[in-house]
Amino acid sequence: MHLMARLILTMLFLLPGFATAKSELPVPEIVIPKLITDKETETAPDFQPAKLHARAGPIYPAYYARKQKEGWAELTFTIEKDGSVSNVLVTNDSGGVQFVKAAIKAVNSWKYKPALEFNQPVQSNIHNVRLTFKFARDKNIREKVYEYYMQGLEFIAAKDRDGMDEIYEQINDLSFRMYGEKDFADVYTLNYASQIKDTELYHTTLKNVALISIIDTFPDLWADLAMEKVKLLAEDHKLAEALALLNDIEADKSSGVEQSTMASTREQLNQHINSEIDLVVEAKTNKLGIWQHHLARNHFAITDLQGKLKHLDIRCDNTRRLINIDENSEWKIPRKWRDCVLYFKSEKSAQFTLVEFANS
Repeated sequence: MHLMARLILTMLFLLPGFATAKSELPVPEIVIPKLITDKETETAPDFQPAKLHARAGPIYPAYYARKQKEGWAELTFTIEKDGSVSNVLVTNDSGGVQFVKAAIKAVNSWKYKPALEFNQPVQSNIHNVRLTFKFARDKNIREKVYEYYMQGLEFIAAKDRDGMDEIYEQINDLSFRMYGEKDFADVYTLNYASQIKDTELYHTTLKNVALISIIDTFPDLWADLAMEKVKLLAEDHKLAEALALLNDIEADKSSGVEQSTMASTREQLNQHINSEIDLVVEAKTNKLGIWQHHLARNHFAITDLQGKLKHLDIRCDNTRRLINIDENSEWKIPRKWRDCVLYFKSEKSAQFTLVEFANS
C-alpha cells in the first residue's frame, strides 16, 4: 500500500468514427471492457466468439448537452443466432435516465456476426460495454477539483495531517459533474489512506476505482492500480474477475509490469481456483439492485440472504437462464455452457453470501 500519485494531467479524447444524427452534439465514447480471457478462445477452437458487424454510437441527449451534463452507462447484452442484440441489462450508471435510455437504444441497434460452436451459430451472452457521454475540451476537470488534488499532494509530501484531512473532506464532498473528476478524488484518497495507514479506506476506495476511466485520466498509473486490484479481488475470492483483469494488464504492452510478476500471479490464481478450498464471496446489490459475479467454478450456492432477490440471470458463452431464487439456493452449471457470469437482481438492497464449491 505504498502507491504515490504521479502528477499527471491528461486530456480525455473521443473515439473517432461514431457519427450521430445530430452533428452539433458531442459524440459519446464507446468502451468495450474485456471480461472473457483471450486464452480461452485460443484453447477452444470449437467455439468462435461473435464479431462486430455494424455499430452506431448513441445520440447525446439534447437536454443534458445543453446543461453540459456528462455521464456513462454500463450494459451487458446477448447476441442472438441471427446477430441481433437482445436481453440488454443496465448493470451500473453515473446517474441520468436519458443517458441510460440513449445507451439502451444504441446497443439494441447493433449487429454482429454470431458466435459459432462446432461451426453452428449459437446465442452468446457475455458482452459488456460502457457508453460514455462527455465533451471534447481543453481541460478534463474543473479548476476546483484540480486545485484540491494538487494541494492535497503537497500536504501529503509535507506530512501535514490537518491539511490532508481537510482536502480529503473537501474533494470527496464535491458533486462530480465532469467525466474524470471522480478519478482525481479517488487517486488522492488512495494516497491519503496510504499516508495515514488506513487500510480499510484504501481497500474500499480501490474496490470502487473505475479503471476503465483511470486509463485515460492517469494512463501511467492505471497498471499499478490494476495490479493492486488483482490482489484485492483475489483476497475477496473473485478469482475469475482477477484473471480477466490480469489479461487486460498483460495486453497493455506499455504497462511496465514485469512478465515474471504476471506469470507468477496467474499461477497463484489458477492454483487457488483448482484448490479444495470453497470460495466465499460477500455480496451486496448496487443502487440498481444488481450484483454480478464472474464464476471461476461451475458449482455454487447462496446463503445468509438479507432482503429479497427477484431472480438470477445466468449468462454464459452459449446459454442463458433466468432463475427464481429461494432463500438458500444451490446450482451446478453444465461445463458445456463454458464461461459464465451471474447477475442477481433485487427489488431493494439485498445482501448475501455466495459460495463457489471446490470441484469434486
